[in-house]
Amino acid sequence: MKIGWDGSHGEFSINDYYYFSKLLKYAEKEGLELEEVDSFWKLQKYDVIVFNYPEKVFKAREISRIKSLTRKGKKIIFAAYYNNFDNVAAIINRAVAEFGMKINYDIIKDPEHNVGDEFYPIVEWDGLEIVLPCSASVQGEPFIAGKNVFAARNGNVIVLGTCVFWDNYCIDLLNNKEFAIRLLSWEL
Repeated sequence: MKIGWDGSHGEFSINDYYYFSKLLKYAEKEGLELEEVDSFWKLQKYDVIVFNYPEKVFKAREISRIKSLTRKGKKIIFAAYYNNFDNVAAIINRAVAEFGMKINYDIIKDPEHNVGDEFYPIVEWDGLEIVLPCSASVQGEPFIAGKNVFAARNGNVIVLGTCVFWDNYCIDLLNNKEFAIRLLSWEL
């Protein structure tokens, strides 16, 4: 499975050792080819495309290409952050509006089910317990839901309210590593 991690919209770099070295190492260990791609137009060569915290607005022709890629069977993952931090939710919302999804400008807190902090809620997904920290709620067909919707899915597009569940700190919490690998390999 070839995964293109977009780097053309100011996203967090998969090559950033401090933040994502564990995710990269775990993906490679599972036989996934995870590469950062510096040109949006080169993403079409990949099976799964990740936009993790895009800070640059998607142009109309890029949004059109995203729709075209999904029709061709490409899988797309968008990951945001709470409270529209750095305008990331608004940027993603523009790209996913036609898929019927939207990231809210809020934060999900759970004072009862968390890993020591209400901003680090625990949610169950497909038999896994995962931690989804600093997550905004998402509108659309629920993909991951607890008291709120943490992620929505429409066909080949998944929108997550958090982009840090797979960083070096969170990847080893509960079943986050397994979830991250299943998400990247599209074993959903």
